[in-house]
Amino acid sequence: MALTPAVLIHNASAGTSHRAGLTQLGAALRDAGFDAEYRPTRTPADLLPALHGPLPGPVFIAGGDGTFRAAALHLAGRGATVGVIPLGTSNNIARTLGLTGDPLDIARAYRHAAPHPFDAGRVQAPWGEDVFFEAFGCGVFADVLHAYDPDAPKSPLRAAQALLSTLPGFQAQPVPTHVDGQDSPAPPLALLEIMNIQSTGNSLRLAPDAHPGDGQLNLIRVNGEQRDSLLAYAAALLRGQFDTLPSVQEDVAATFTLHATGQVFHVDGETRTDPGGPVHVQVWAGALHVLRPT
Repeated sequence: MALTPAVLIHNASAGTSHRAGLTQLGAALRDAGFDAEYRPTRTPADLLPALHGPLPGPVFIAGGDGTFRAAALHLAGRGATVGVIPLGTSNNIARTLGLTGDPLDIARAYRHAAPHPFDAGRVQAPWGEDVFFEAFGCGVFADVLHAYDPDAPKSPLRAAQALLSTLPGFQAQPVPTHVDGQDSPAPPLALLEIMNIQSTGNSLRLAPDAHPGDGQLNLIRVNGEQRDSLLAYAAALLRGQFDTLPSVQEDVAATFTLHATGQVFHVDGETRTDPGGPVHVQVWAGALHVLRPT
């Protein structure tokens, strides 16, 4: 049987890349019926020439959520089809898609797979335009991420230092919000996240009902004045019931407008500093298609 042409993007420095080397991945994809051309991308800048122009078939992205984002920014809106092979630490996108287990087994499972729409979020803000595939938001998570400096090499020690330096002085802030054009009051917020998938960050499953192909985004807001206990938050995250806590409000819609007052925002795993002003967010329905084994 003839093999289907494809492209392979492989992040050899991803958190669990030792589980699937380049040669092994190529062989597993051949078992699945794909002749995947490996296109080297030693730095994010290499993705532009690697993914420029017509694509011969699906693009298999072997890496973590950051690798997916870096590649998807070049593929969104082009009718591209993506196959995710999780090699990262959190693998939020893969988990939302139900892709768990051995990455080579996942690659072989693409023999029987169908494409499904995968949305993104578009942001128009005082700092410019952005696109997110996981989540966008402000509050304690964005502040901790900014203190951690996501552009620097990963470090558990720096992560702990960022958490300890941010939490004691964190103050909940009001973020006036419109949901699908309607005013949606809320108390000062400890957390505001607009989710395209179920999880963000280090497997923080904030929106367990989010579906990345439904043409909607999930707004999660945490009351900063009547918070639940840290134990309650941790237990709810583990159970996949974060959205049911008394301090959590969830809205599902296609457009949002936030009136920011200088907060730090995050766009997936990157941060932006906001000079203040309106921030418009809308779903980009079907920005990509993703293969899901049947």
